[in-house]
Amino acid sequence: MAKPHDQGMFENAWWTSEALMQAVPGRWLNPPNKGWRATGISIFAPAMQPGNMVCIRAEHESGGISIDKLAALPYPPAALIVSDEGIANDSALPVYLVDNWNEALLSMGAYVRAKLRGNIIGVTGSAGKTTCVAMLVCALAEWGPVCGSEANANLPRGVAWNIASMPWDTPHVVLEMAIGRMNISSQMVRPTVAVFTNIQAVHLKENQSLHDIARTKAMIFLGMEAGNLAVLNREMQEWDCIYSAAIKQGLRIVTYGEGESCDCRLLAYDVVTRRVTAEVFGHRLHYTLQADGVHMALNSVATLAVIASLGYPPEAALPRLTRFQALPGRGEVNSLTVAAHPLTVIDDAYNANPGSMLAAVAQLSESTHSGRKVLVLGEMAELGDAFEHYYLSLIDSINRSRIDHIYLIGPTYRNYAHAFSTDKQFRLLDDVDAFRVGYLKQIQDNDVVLFKGSNATRVWTLVNWLKRLASR
Repeated sequence: MAKPHDQGMFENAWWTSEALMQAVPGRWLNPPNKGWRATGISIFAPAMQPGNMVCIRAEHESGGISIDKLAALPYPPAALIVSDEGIANDSALPVYLVDNWNEALLSMGAYVRAKLRGNIIGVTGSAGKTTCVAMLVCALAEWGPVCGSEANANLPRGVAWNIASMPWDTPHVVLEMAIGRMNISSQMVRPTVAVFTNIQAVHLKENQSLHDIARTKAMIFLGMEAGNLAVLNREMQEWDCIYSAAIKQGLRIVTYGEGESCDCRLLAYDVVTRRVTAEVFGHRLHYTLQADGVHMALNSVATLAVIASLGYPPEAALPRLTRFQALPGRGEVNSLTVAAHPLTVIDDAYNANPGSMLAAVAQLSESTHSGRKVLVLGEMAELGDAFEHYYLSLIDSINRSRIDHIYLIGPTYRNYAHAFSTDKQFRLLDDVDAFRVGYLKQIQDNDVVLFKGSNATRVWTLVNWLKRLASR
């Protein structure tokens, strides 16, 4: 069994025994020593940090960490939080008993949120949330410490875990907030700034519409106070719904996009040099991004809109913003050598919806690399009743693109093979394993290969596969 950590080694150990008891009703089964402190809470072993308490799950519970995995954790826990009195009765660690550790976690998140006095920025939308959070974290670091969401944890439990593990004096906190149980997340986070990236057809259930998605995502405003800030993509679908909800809450509205009416505008983007010309509240800025694509340029404008609205000079953020690189699964560019062939692999495979699929097609089509342009697409999930329209729109975009070879993975694409232009070289594959077999027979020097698909299609495993081949 792991031993308790050294209490004096963590600067950000804000949690005390008294604070934990104030945040969550419960009792110590094994009390900590005097002066005990913890840095936060862990519910996922790979993301554990030094000084974290650990939520231990009982047999009937989901999430958390199993008691038999305790010894394998990367750091000794500061304490165990349990909802079953017998689950850790032989532990040498401090043990705190609660009625339900999931509810305890939400309470801990709310407790820390009440302590935070800085800017709390909530980011939502159907696509681009994680990248926008990362950009904001990168740029806002110019003005002091900043914490952002980790591990794509954007539902209430993950949001609470993130907040409860942040230093309580952090001047800027940026949190990704998904549509699921948005009303709970919003009331816990209580953003002072809300950023809306877009509304797309994703997570649509039967008989659901984009308007339903917009109304649910707009619940992010419910935890905000009148006079707080909403930074909205002026060109997103369901604009009227989102705008009306923000106005109803009494929020200050700042818009970004490409249109003349936007407060912060993307004026130009050069696909060759990645040079951006933007106008932020009438002030023109020029900068170059490392991340490819006009969607990345729009994310950068949203970031500058937030920075300027908080009263900071946006030009001061440019050195950091221009160093930002796309994240794995969200546009990361990898230079690999596979079977003696140099490749450029664009990893945009974390997830997909109609809007992000079209952006990926445009990004690859506009690529200035000298090799073949190879598009690898998995299916799109949860499109609702209009799925046929979205697939036909995607194929129309591919037909108009400068993409040489297309691999389509999944049975859905067979229904739309007739829609491809005769000059497009495409292959229909049943699964990702078929791509592994087929591509290595056709691989060429300097291929530029972009991977995209809904997470459940496991297209992301193909990126990992090529990386493993390249490392041999």
